[in-house]
Amino acid sequence: MKLAVISHTPHYKKNGVIKGWGPTVREINHLTELFSDIYHIAPLHIEEAPQSSMSYESDKIKFIPLKPYGGRKLSDKFSIITTAPNNLKVIKSILDMVDWVQFRAPTAMGLYLLPYLSLRSKPNRWVKYAGNWNMKNPPLSYSFQKWWLNSNFQKSKVTVNGQWEGQKKHVLNFQNPCLDNEELLRAKIITEEKNFNERLIFCFVGTLTKNKGVDVILEALKKINHPEDIQEVLMVGGGSQREKYELMAKEINLKITFTGLLNRDELENIYEVSHLIILPSESEGFPKVIAEASAYGCVPIVSDVSSIGQYYNDINGILLKKINPDELAQKIDRAVQDRINLKKMSLECVKVAELFTFEYYMKNLKEKILSE
Repeated sequence: MKLAVISHTPHYKKNGVIKGWGPTVREINHLTELFSDIYHIAPLHIEEAPQSSMSYESDKIKFIPLKPYGGRKLSDKFSIITTAPNNLKVIKSILDMVDWVQFRAPTAMGLYLLPYLSLRSKPNRWVKYAGNWNMKNPPLSYSFQKWWLNSNFQKSKVTVNGQWEGQKKHVLNFQNPCLDNEELLRAKIITEEKNFNERLIFCFVGTLTKNKGVDVILEALKKINHPEDIQEVLMVGGGSQREKYELMAKEINLKITFTGLLNRDELENIYEVSHLIILPSESEGFPKVIAEASAYGCVPIVSDVSSIGQYYNDINGILLKKINPDELAQKIDRAVQDRINLKKMSLECVKVAELFTFEYYMKNLKEKILSE
């Protein structure tokens, strides 16, 4: 079988080598187990590839470039319309060649691509909705795409993060894969040996923005009662506001290290040395970094948004009911003062990571989508 994947995943070209955002590329690398040929149709950016990018591992995968679109300025947003004719032409040429298509939503391109795909009788299709399916006040474009998919105008299965009351039969709960069985086994050994009796290392992994909770983290660290129990806070990620956050961090009586963007091996080293991961973001689907960190026994302190609370509770993590510095500071203080319970949580959160392997994902794809 041949597959087309349509996404807004940014790609870059250097010395003739195409690289894309690491988590998506890893997932598509694994899809070669199920498909003979894969065409990844996504935007190609003319700029330096970040450290978090990686190249494809198989010649079964062919990258098909789209014109990039979107941005902060009004003219950038208008580019969604101006690039549509070219991008539709490219997409159509590939869809005529394949047996299946996976569209990855939500993205601005979905405003015209979802209706277009629904008008086609072929190829077979499913939609991967990576955002928060149960978001209370989504952007207008996200709201339209959810309504369209929920109403099943798409005539296809839709995979989402989580399971909610009244969820329609064609909307399936699919865990977003982020590690393989070999990585999981290695991570479990690290978890079992992780010592919670020493000074603790915290990490944050994500874009350095207010929406991801970086402001909340830094303000909370000013308020904690036991800074002597924390060895270091590792802030992993990039973003235009990094310099601002580095200045804020200098006012805090803690060692706070901004690592920038890291490749996969470097990120695993962060999880290996860290005891807890903090992610007080305002809106998520299910961040892969939580499952990745859990595999290494990093106890999550995370927002209770979207489906996160369906996987974590008082036994295997710490949920933030309110996303503010006072709430986070209290949770941090409580955690560092109960090391025995932290170790128990560490061993329990590994069990969640078992649901997020590529092997488990492939099994679900075969049984719930491709076989029907």
